Amino acid sequence: MARLKVIIRDKVGKDFRTEEIRRIKSMGKKDTKRLAKECEKIIQETIMRKTERPTGHLASLMKAGPIVNGWGVGDIETLDKLAPYWNHIDKGSQGIGANWQHYLPKGYWDGNFRWVTSEDGYSGIMPERPILAVNYIASTLARMQTRERKILNRT
Repeated sequence: MARLKVIIRDKVGKDFRTEEIRRIKSMGKKDTKRLAKECEKIIQETIMRKTERPTGHLASLMKAGPIVNGWGVGDIETLDKLAPYWNHIDKGSQGIGANWQHYLPKGYWDGNFRWVTSEDGYSGIMPERPILAVNYIASTLARMQTRERKILNRT
């Protein structure tokens, strides 16, 4: 009994399957980057729009960048270091189980209504209400779901 082997080649004599896999991987990388860049824009805009008194610092840290096997937005290690309040603002005091009914460390309110710890400041200050959830991550994901098809559309 004879065996038959079929090889598909394109016009220039290359292995069609190998070339097609390479093309699909390249398209996937480009698509993932485009999605991440769009997500970066949306999350930055969402933070600025939904935050009560935005300074732009948190939004500026929400950058798209390569990760293992793809792209991501907002490096958690960087956020934890430069904006440790990022999760608190997204989910709110009650969403993360924060004890918001406590006296703040000695300090003062700066020009952006942010508490700054300082030995020269006031003591005995207790917040009147918890930080409310902004839900900028969930809002961004919802907007991305409506944008994905348009971003990936090649027609």
